[in-house]
Amino acid sequence: MPSVSVFTPTRYVATLMLTLLMMSAHSSQAQTQASSPANTPANTPASSPASSSASSSASAAETAAEELQSVEVKAVRDPAIMPYKVAYELMSKVRAASKDKVQIQIRITSAKTHAPVPNLSIYLDGKNTRQQLDISATGFVNVPLDQAAYADGAEFVTNQKKGSMEVNILLLPKLPQDVFKYADISDSIEAAQMAIKELVPWYFRVFMPSVNSIGICYAGQNQTVLVKGNEEQQLPANSDATDPLKNKVHCARFAAKDVAKEKGNLIMPATGWQAIYM
Repeated sequence: MPSVSVFTPTRYVATLMLTLLMMSAHSSQAQTQASSPANTPANTPASSPASSSASSSASAAETAAEELQSVEVKAVRDPAIMPYKVAYELMSKVRAASKDKVQIQIRITSAKTHAPVPNLSIYLDGKNTRQQLDISATGFVNVPLDQAAYADGAEFVTNQKKGSMEVNILLLPKLPQDVFKYADISDSIEAAQMAIKELVPWYFRVFMPSVNSIGICYAGQNQTVLVKGNEEQQLPANSDATDPLKNKVHCARFAAKDVAKEKGNLIMPATGWQAIYM
């Protein structure tokens, strides 16, 4: 990546999404190879050229990625949106690695328009499970960490056609509602780094931008964020970024190296703010 490139949260989310899909495909492929008779010792002659194997792997990864982004129809069990088992384990890992200081959100939109899907309904369905999931007007799905549904082997069921939807996975800072400290910013950045380290293999992480700051962001311009420490100051929200809905926002940026110096400082943002990783 050229040094002149500018990192935005949207690019980070897209990279994370692609990485998670590649991880799922890589995991499935590894499991298949481990259980296959073709998984012979290194001194056994290969049955096909390496280029053919690489091409097959790439094709398998692409197919898996496509399947993960689609959803089955008419109350038929379908893990294509992302198997509930995978979603449950992914959310559990993020919560554990981040000490519950990072929130993971799943947003479903139309594959054609990239807008929320009208009249969308999604259920968790299993032998002993039938639970409708809450979906916000902007397409965010409230996926529960339901141990009983997980044990029941429940899967997602929806009323939309296969291939008609896309899934976006986002990591967002989890901060107190009204007043918080520089220490909360510092902890949340560290938590995100730990979550990514837990979820993303090192050979994918080298291609990902680092999470090293948090933006306190507003939709409108000319906003400021009140900070109280040894002295009181109004920090301008003058760093442009993109929020989870891909809207342009204006942020006061708090870098890890800066907040580490004065962890007791209070942050008192005006109403209407949202926090994103930058």
